[in-house]
Amino acid sequence: MKLDSLKVIYWYSLVSGVAASSLLFAYFGFFAALIGLCTVIPASYLILIAVGRTEEATSPYLKVSEQIAVIGIITFLPLILLANLLVALLVFIGFAHLALLFQTHDYRRLYIGLVVGFTAVIAGAVESKTGLYLLFFLAYTVTISITLGYAHIEPLSGNRSQWNPMDQFRTSLWLVVIALIIYLIVPRFPAGNLGARPGSDHFYENSGWESEAKQTTDSQDGQGPAESLLNDLVKSMGLDDAAKRLNERLPSIDSHQTTFRYRGFDHEMDIDNPDDQGDRFSNAIVARMRADRPLYLRARIFDRFDGIRWYSSAQQLSKLKLARGEIELSTKPLSPDAVIERYEIFIEQDLGDYIAAAAVPVKVNFPSTVIGMDAFGQLHSPGALREGTGYAVESLRTIHKGRTFAETNYVDLPNFKQLPKELDPRIAALASHLTKNHTTQLEKAVALEQHLRNQYDYDFDSIFNSQHQTPLSRFLFETKKGHCEYFASALAIMLRTQGIPSRLVTGFSATNQNPLTGYYDIYALDGHAWVEAYVDNLGWLELEPTAYYDGPSINNETLSAEQINDYVERQLRLQQVLGDEAISLEMIMAGFWQATYLGFIWFGAYLKLLFINTWQWLMAIALTVLSAWMLWPQIRPRWQAYLINRRIQSISLSMPEKATIGYLEAIDELLDNAGYHRLPGLTIEQYLEKLVEMDITTKPDQLSHLFNQLHYAKVKENLNPDGYKKLFDTLYSLGHSRLKQRIAIISQQK
Repeated sequence: MKLDSLKVIYWYSLVSGVAASSLLFAYFGFFAALIGLCTVIPASYLILIAVGRTEEATSPYLKVSEQIAVIGIITFLPLILLANLLVALLVFIGFAHLALLFQTHDYRRLYIGLVVGFTAVIAGAVESKTGLYLLFFLAYTVTISITLGYAHIEPLSGNRSQWNPMDQFRTSLWLVVIALIIYLIVPRFPAGNLGARPGSDHFYENSGWESEAKQTTDSQDGQGPAESLLNDLVKSMGLDDAAKRLNERLPSIDSHQTTFRYRGFDHEMDIDNPDDQGDRFSNAIVARMRADRPLYLRARIFDRFDGIRWYSSAQQLSKLKLARGEIELSTKPLSPDAVIERYEIFIEQDLGDYIAAAAVPVKVNFPSTVIGMDAFGQLHSPGALREGTGYAVESLRTIHKGRTFAETNYVDLPNFKQLPKELDPRIAALASHLTKNHTTQLEKAVALEQHLRNQYDYDFDSIFNSQHQTPLSRFLFETKKGHCEYFASALAIMLRTQGIPSRLVTGFSATNQNPLTGYYDIYALDGHAWVEAYVDNLGWLELEPTAYYDGPSINNETLSAEQINDYVERQLRLQQVLGDEAISLEMIMAGFWQATYLGFIWFGAYLKLLFINTWQWLMAIALTVLSAWMLWPQIRPRWQAYLINRRIQSISLSMPEKATIGYLEAIDELLDNAGYHRLPGLTIEQYLEKLVEMDITTKPDQLSHLFNQLHYAKVKENLNPDGYKKLFDTLYSLGHSRLKQRIAIISQQK
């Protein structure tokens, strides 16, 4: 059917504008979306009006459509190489939609265009990093519902719309509610990683690094660059040399100024210096991560501790050359317990020169010609990362007995077992007491971790209360509260007292997933310290001793309601820790959501308990209801006949006029219930003749005389409703089945 309804064209143009603006908002921001909305809506409207004035067979716009499609195909191919597959597909979809507009003569192509627009909205949802995208989603739901409504009504009404505006509003509202319910209950699957190379606003180069860069990631002896550096480090120092260097202040290469700075990302970290906190304690987002599950992103690894300050021995970098922004760091075959994690990082504030990545990076896509790797396998950029930078990493982690391991190889660096010279003996005694009932190193490490998580409190104020003394003893035996550097340092040292190699790791805790976008929001406060311990020759076990941090789970929660609750709880904890106790709209909404969520949990728990205790009865009821529902088409007419008969029995024969009308109406209802529907305008004589044909009555003249006297005689005398009563009783006594058979016979004779 030809598309010539102005209302359909108008709303379809709005749908196209919303779809285009949502995609532009996801990739380029609000102003690009506004420009796209203001451009696409009038352009689509004018194109559809022009196309609608022509006949499809002779339309001059078909040639234009073909040319646009060819341009889209030509553009698609180089974009795969220059950008990534997702961007290329989106550009191709844009050209396809434009080409389709010049062919939209009928409603079939309109529906195809709506599908193309929906694809654009979904693609924008994958890319969008802000919850404001939900507004575009809702706008698209409303506009497409109204468009579909007019597309259904207009062809049936000759372009004179009979659809009430309130119907439009109710339909749109229902669609929005249904969409939100689906959003809450359907599992949220991870965003696709098509192309594996995120867009970046910056490119990093360093000619000096490039001249030093190795052409391959493996040295001649088969070792990787980090392993070679670590072995060289072991050879260059002995135990005495390591101890001697503890008091040296090593120069930091992080001398540049950045928007965000956390002391744990330098080459040395003082855990007891309140004047050197950087910009860590704020609620600002510094980066976002798109990943299948929460991860800990490492930035620095420390191996030496003097009681107050941690040092990193990995200061020499191995320069690695990238091919088209990509490098494969390992080609070793995967073990049965190995898992490959693919994720993308988007920088929202200027950071240092570290490339935060989960352990162990095996493949990197980074906007540079060269990157650096230190002896502990940490990656570095030729320059400080700037806002707008994006990169992708594939990391290898090992899962054993439900725990996550980083590297599985081990180089015996003396610093991994080094202890401070003046160590309180109570620390070793406490560690021995906690591990005395455990045999394996894995069990001992987990026991120490859980003791710190369960018996100590996280406290930000401890950061700003300088103790000017060795802080671990006071933390473990007096205050029993502190910040994450205290927890991690205490665990690392207690592990070493039990002969377990350990190291302190700093980076970002990327565990706070935004349920609206699917991205993991990384806040400044997520700059964090944890521990890795080499246990039982299995590998470096990740340990999270600080109870405030949940640690990255192996499996991610996919139910949106669960994600929202986790996100809200995280925001509330964040505000409490930062001391923001003022009542705000955000706090009220968060409290309302938690109350609603707990109500659902309470209701669901009791519903489950009810089902467990009464499932036999519930199954019986369900089977009964199902059987009744299946038999209802056969039961319903008999039930209706019973109700008609019950109603008619209350009619009194002492009121002949009322009784006659009541019996006649009941007769008509019985016949209608059995399948005979009286045609409008049928006279009483014709109606009674049909009953004669059905062999229901033999006295139509008497009955018609009574009817005519009742309705047309000026003086109504000797009214006797017995004839109609007998007729009704005859009909009812036949039963529904036989009456239906007689009606069917009459219909066949026709």
